[in-house]
Amino acid sequence: MVRSPLFVHMVVKNEDRFIWYAVNSVLPFADKILIFDTGSRDATLKIIDCFKDDRLEYKKRSIKSPADISKLRQEQIEKTKSDWFWVVDGDEIYPEALSREIISLISSEEDDELEGIVVGRYDLLGDIYHYQDDSAGTYDLFNKRGHFALRLINKKNIPGLYVKGIYPYEGYYDRKGIEIIHHSANKFRFTQGKLFHAMYLSRSSLGLSLIDTYHRDKQKIERGKRFSKDTVYPEVFNFSHPACVPTVTNKRSFLYEILALFITPVKIIKRLVWKMIG
Repeated sequence: MVRSPLFVHMVVKNEDRFIWYAVNSVLPFADKILIFDTGSRDATLKIIDCFKDDRLEYKKRSIKSPADISKLRQEQIEKTKSDWFWVVDGDEIYPEALSREIISLISSEEDDELEGIVVGRYDLLGDIYHYQDDSAGTYDLFNKRGHFALRLINKKNIPGLYVKGIYPYEGYYDRKGIEIIHHSANKFRFTQGKLFHAMYLSRSSLGLSLIDTYHRDKQKIERGKRFSKDTVYPEVFNFSHPACVPTVTNKRSFLYEILALFITPVKIIKRLVWKMIG
């Protein structure tokens, strides 16, 4: 099986706790990684500079509103020289087995009409050892509901592909103006593996809530589920790393555990109520 060429798209800001792990988890499978930084104040830029790899193309970009992020994603599409591209956030870390699964899917000659791949994810809670139950997932795609996101798109099979919308709700559209998540489900595949998503953890050394960083107020305190002993974590968590890269394998604090003990039952009741009235 010949591996299909693959560009990775990243738009980041203040992601110094996890970006080194995110990039390293996909770098072995990418032909090019396009990273646009929209004004990081933490060590994100310093960490990106640690990568001495010609496959990384880094650009600084100024934006004035969340809507400008769609313009940056459109620019990345136009710079992409492969059929497939892979959208990776600075808080998404891939186990090697999942990356290999993705490569197998996009390289399959039997699925040459595919338009995209939806990747499952573990939404981490408090540390990398706990995650939110999938029943709490609110994403609806192709008649499924849970924790996942459309992460790979085949622009060859979607003529006129473009991006519009206001971050974090921007979408990918075809030339007829139809968002591709409304295309036939037969054109998409769901992965078996899941990425590790640090959205609810501290993503920057500057703190949890950053007023100059869009959509950065998502910390959750919740007990969640502990990964089983046979879970295969992303290998990059155990890589030796430069001194400027934070270690992210520390366990959540005793205070977090106490707060989660009281908060979790309330959240479970709220979800049940929403399901009943929804």
